[in-house]
Amino acid sequence: MTKSAQEEQTNSSKDIPSQNKVAHYQDSRGHYIILPSINNITLSDINSRWFDPSYWQAKDRITGQSKGRNITWFLKAPEKAADMDWALRHYYRGGLVSKLSNDRYFFNGLTKTRAYREVSLLQQMIELDLPVPKPIAARVIKNGLSYSADLLMEKLAGIDLVHKLKSDVLSPETWESIGKTIADFHKHGIYHADLNAHNILIGEDDSISIIDFDRCNKRQIQSMWQRNNIKRLERSFLKERGLDNSINFYNDDWISLKKGYAASLNRNNLVE
Repeated sequence: MTKSAQEEQTNSSKDIPSQNKVAHYQDSRGHYIILPSINNITLSDINSRWFDPSYWQAKDRITGQSKGRNITWFLKAPEKAADMDWALRHYYRGGLVSKLSNDRYFFNGLTKTRAYREVSLLQQMIELDLPVPKPIAARVIKNGLSYSADLLMEKLAGIDLVHKLKSDVLSPETWESIGKTIADFHKHGIYHADLNAHNILIGEDDSISIIDFDRCNKRQIQSMWQRNNIKRLERSFLKERGLDNSINFYNDDWISLKKGYAASLNRNNLVE
């Protein structure tokens, strides 16, 4: 297929993505819109302003926000997706490089952008029936050699473990369930680059889900990275406990989490 034919196919609003495909096109402003195949939003439905918080504020559809290192906006979805709430997140840099540019990244092709990779990974995980937010769409704005990006996704019910543990004591069974859930990801080769207590949600029914898959990937299954991922999570719990000694996290809880994790993987020597 020639380059012009590819562009014509990609830019067409009739090009509804088929199963296992992440589609993209450029809008009238030259912004890339990325769309997974697992929701009922089509390219012709997308409004590029969906990725601007001011658009939703003007429509009085902002329902809240989460302030971690950066703001994630929570909003009421439009009628096309009225059965769910959405979360809108802008991609920001961390570390020392953020002092030079807090939200711009080197553009090395659309499929290598953080937004495209996260949408693609989320779609794969939904198809694997893993408890993650459903991706709605993403936007990439290219400017010269760099880009910025935004992601719209489903807002999952529940609160993060840090907030939960400030007021509640979890049962050993719930800790085992957390370990089993993490094992479910690892069994499919899903590596979470920032597995910490804030990125694990617990619902009212004690269901467990995991969020924030920026910089994450699907890789060859190896016990070394799996073990390191679990140790990273342990350091996160210990850090939060050191910052706030009211958090209900104790050694027996970690033992229960490891028990659920190891039993699910059937590798009793995986976490030591």
